[in-house]
Amino acid sequence: MIKAHVVNALNKHLYESEFNEFLHRRHDFFVHQKHWRPESPDGRELDQFDTNAATYLLGIEDDRVVTSARLIPTSEPHMVSEVFPHMCEKSGVPRRPDWAEWTRTFVVPDKRSAGLKGTLTELCCAVMEFALDEGLGAVGGIQETYFMPHHGALKWRAEPMGMAREENGEWYIVAYIEVNEAALASVRKILGIDHSLLERRGKQLPFVRQHATNIF
Repeated sequence: MIKAHVVNALNKHLYESEFNEFLHRRHDFFVHQKHWRPESPDGRELDQFDTNAATYLLGIEDDRVVTSARLIPTSEPHMVSEVFPHMCEKSGVPRRPDWAEWTRTFVVPDKRSAGLKGTLTELCCAVMEFALDEGLGAVGGIQETYFMPHHGALKWRAEPMGMAREENGEWYIVAYIEVNEAALASVRKILGIDHSLLERRGKQLPFVRQHATNIF
């Protein structure tokens, strides 16, 4: 089972090797597997949203990064506000410091599972735990529509911001998941655990804060 290490601007120096591994795995997934991004000369995938505003959950198991999540307050520039605002025609683009956009999630090929008790659900559990710890109201963002049934299987309430749309042969939707104790309890029950999956090292930067600048 993973330990989800919380990495942000204040403790990133403690995770130089793991963060570099994370960026290379992102490149493999989003460039080579998904073909969403162009090839990078250094084999690392970064975008304009990798700033001080971002908090990363690095899912580490057996001394390697096997999954991840990037969380950004929706009060900051984020993928939905800058790239997909047209997909929020129902509710408008969320711009709240206590709502987190959740992006850049992958699971390495040998840890992918068709079942509900796999690495992806472990990451979901860690994200929900982190969101509760930080006092957030919702997490979500742009995602493939096939994640919606997964949210439902976890007994999570996911609210679409607009209609699903097809791009490059895949269907996407902007949706945000309600953060509450029941959501965490439900996913923990599925996994059969009652302990924390989070690992916090060094100085922690509160998720809800005033402003951010680039750190890369």
